[in-house]
Amino acid sequence: MTRTERALRIVLAIAFLAAGVLKIADPATFAVSIARLRMIPMEAVGAVAILLPWIEVVAAVALFVPKYRGPAVKLVLALLGVFTLILGIALLRGTAGSCGCFGKGDGVLNRADVAVVRNAVLIALAGFLIRRKPTSPAAPASTASDTGR
Repeated sequence: MTRTERALRIVLAIAFLAAGVLKIADPATFAVSIARLRMIPMEAVGAVAILLPWIEVVAAVALFVPKYRGPAVKLVLALLGVFTLILGIALLRGTAGSCGCFGKGDGVLNRADVAVVRNAVLIALAGFLIRRKPTSPAAPASTASDTGR
């Protein structure tokens, strides 16, 4: 893994770890943020507010486990895509208040418009990692004599 790849994984992990931990610390506030977006049934808000932060934390940790790095980046990319779509729709509808992305408050990190831009940057980072060829030595290419030709 190159330094660039390592740095990008660290950035993604910090973002997801911080977001997840802050939501785990106060699931009720996150549930209110989810409910205000009006994107999922009210019956599901509590479950999403409890489960989603743990998924974020697991994805962040998995970015450092060699066996799970690839799937973790894909999970992070998928989550970012869904989050961005939801926030974009909420912005268009006018139902986007505080996204609750980073815990309590209506500060700049929790503004839906800022979150969409931040997510676009994180999507680009994750996309770069997915498109990047592995830096570990590849298996030797087969030759005509190896294939019996």
